[in-house]
Amino acid sequence: MGKGWKIFLSISFFFLIIILTISILSYRLLNKSLPKTTGSTVLTILNQPVEVYRDEYGVPHIFAGNESDLFRAAGFVAAQDRLWQMDFSRRVANGQLSEIFGEITVDHDKFVRIWGFKRTAEEIVEILSPESRLALNAYADGVNAFIETHTKQLPIEFSLLNYQPEKWKIEDSIAFVRLMGWKLSFGWYTDLVLQELVAKLGEKKAREVFPDFPKDGPFILPASHQHVWAKTRNFINSGLQVQDFLGFGSAHLGSNSWVVSGEKSECGKPLLANDPHLELRAPSVWYEMHLSGGEINVAGVSFPGVPGIVIGHNEYIAWGLTNGMIDDVDFYLEKINPDNASQYLNGSRWQDFEIVTEEIKIKDAEPESLQIQFSRNGPIISDFHPTLKNMDKAVSMRWVGHEASDELLAYLKVQKSKSWDEFTEALRHYKVPAQNFVFAAANGDIGYHLAGGIPLRSRTNGVLPHEGWKTKGQWLGQVPFEKLPNILNPPENYIVAANNKIVDDRYPYYLSNLWEPSSRASRIQQLLSAKEKFSLDDFKAIQTDIVSFHAQTVLPVVVNIMEAVIDSNSSEDLKSIYNLMKDWDGRESPTSIATSIFHTFFLRLTENTLKDEMGDQLFENYIRFGNVPNRVMAALLKKGNSEWFDNVNTPEVETVEDIMKRSLLDAGTQLRGLAGAIITNWAWGEIHTLTMRHPLGRENLLDVIFNIGPFPRGGSSMTLNNSEYRFDLPFQATLGASTRQLVDLCDLNHTLSVITTGQSGQRMSKHYKDQTPLWLEGQYRSLMMGRNEIIETAQEHLTLTPL
Repeated sequence: MGKGWKIFLSISFFFLIIILTISILSYRLLNKSLPKTTGSTVLTILNQPVEVYRDEYGVPHIFAGNESDLFRAAGFVAAQDRLWQMDFSRRVANGQLSEIFGEITVDHDKFVRIWGFKRTAEEIVEILSPESRLALNAYADGVNAFIETHTKQLPIEFSLLNYQPEKWKIEDSIAFVRLMGWKLSFGWYTDLVLQELVAKLGEKKAREVFPDFPKDGPFILPASHQHVWAKTRNFINSGLQVQDFLGFGSAHLGSNSWVVSGEKSECGKPLLANDPHLELRAPSVWYEMHLSGGEINVAGVSFPGVPGIVIGHNEYIAWGLTNGMIDDVDFYLEKINPDNASQYLNGSRWQDFEIVTEEIKIKDAEPESLQIQFSRNGPIISDFHPTLKNMDKAVSMRWVGHEASDELLAYLKVQKSKSWDEFTEALRHYKVPAQNFVFAAANGDIGYHLAGGIPLRSRTNGVLPHEGWKTKGQWLGQVPFEKLPNILNPPENYIVAANNKIVDDRYPYYLSNLWEPSSRASRIQQLLSAKEKFSLDDFKAIQTDIVSFHAQTVLPVVVNIMEAVIDSNSSEDLKSIYNLMKDWDGRESPTSIATSIFHTFFLRLTENTLKDEMGDQLFENYIRFGNVPNRVMAALLKKGNSEWFDNVNTPEVETVEDIMKRSLLDAGTQLRGLAGAIITNWAWGEIHTLTMRHPLGRENLLDVIFNIGPFPRGGSSMTLNNSEYRFDLPFQATLGASTRQLVDLCDLNHTLSVITTGQSGQRMSKHYKDQTPLWLEGQYRSLMMGRNEIIETAQEHLTLTPL
């Protein structure tokens, strides 16, 4: 053997040893934090022993002798599986990301500090009910017991970012709930963008591109005010950046829920379905639990970091949620005293701004100070950036979520409810974010109730800004709970809530104009009308349905117009693309080529119709509304020729036919760039994919470790099996069914459930992504409640014992 070959082997062996060493160390580092889930563990905070049984998917069933120990154990067990996710979430809510990420997240923290979730949480602590305080304190004790006993066995993310978690506070749980309220509130964004639409396009054209445009004026603020509203763009852009960082880039987060009575159920009792559409991240936004202790015996999904079950069932009732889409934010123009910039006009007198100074700690940098001014209406958002200060006017914001309320009390009472009356009485305590609650009971009742804080406005609605110094535009309180829309046992024997409009225009109070298109609700109603009796298998098929009612409605209009465009002079390529789309049945399967053509065509049609008038930036902000552009384009197509179809940048006057032909050609060009020149490769699942990203999965190498995917997806925002993509970043799926819940009131011991990833946030856990195959295939797992069966089938059993 030659000398050179020996040297090569020596070097190769040396590098092999290094690679093996790194692999072993990495494996140990990733595995060191896997929790103990069998045997016994001493938990000194307990009064009595607590039993924790986990099923084959790692879902914990917690049995305690009292509610205090139940919530202590729930906090401990949640921290076992999701501690870093919990810590990340509270840092987002408290505006403390920069402490671990550095300067890259300073603007994120500033934006969140203006919203003040932490400040509101501190106010809520002062008004908590005894029941909520007990649950929150017990849960925090459980989380802290885990932190204190596992300082050297923390999840890998803490090591990668080189920090230790701080003690968990009850304010952290509350702040997270308020963060969720912000995520599900769209008025802050839509109101500001609508004002820009009015300013740039005028009232008439703004009406055409904003469904349910307010009927009351004034529609255009005086010219002297326009420069102030232009300065809110920094606030908008910072909010969008935070959304992007959190993984939900659409302006709309929605859900599906429906219930049928025993009259339409094969078993003779109600069936209930729910699938909330939230960001699809790793780990899942939901954590499944079964809690049994004291007066509580409830199962379902919870938010990691918050005690109790959000969506689920007990032995008597089941409930689901969809976003109420309520407009719970208003903006106000504030006059600033020309002689004293620290004052604003309140009626006829000058009043001092309240000033709060926040310190933002930054990793590897000096802290930054943020001064936030408050008028009587709320925080000033127009001085978010230093260049926006020193103006004669400012913009303030009022949000229902800034008012102290005890949502946890509502959930605690819901969990113990046995009837519709007890359930609705519990909802009186619920304020933020406003939700549609869908209800079913073992006694046969089905019902619906909107719950939440709905501003009672002195003006018809709150879409356009108010002059803050005047009485008109001020809130007069909240819509009384007794007046909120609700129904019990409707004659149709079913109820559908899919973010569609809640009531007609005869309802005396303004709720919103932010509704989703009715296509999902219409499809559910269509399917529920197709049979006399339903089973859970039928409900599975409905939840995973990929037929676009929107496409089935719009496509005939498109074809009717395009028939005059496609002729013998059209290219073979154009005719091939058109024919595939024309003959499509609206089923958005991953293998469908026509689905790819339709979505790409509709995007290009939207851009070619609206962008020339709006301009680049306003158009980009506008299409972040999610499904609003879909509603608008459907209306414009139905109308036929409109001045919107004329490209104002050309001397010609374009027609709807011209823009459609151009859009179909553009769609072909875009698809060739995405999937190649061969049309048979344009399957929807090839370009519409899902990767469930971890917050650290943005970085190379870490993405391979933490992210889950990519996977080909069917469906879109317009199908029941929801798979929404951002219009400005087609066609990556970002939102969808974050969990699927199916409940048969004939058998509450065996409900069906699935989440997107797995129970654990620990990368090396077998439960990190073990539910993903089920979720992708439209399958479910059973969530049991019967103690004997749980014990018999448990895969792991841990006893938590006091000293």
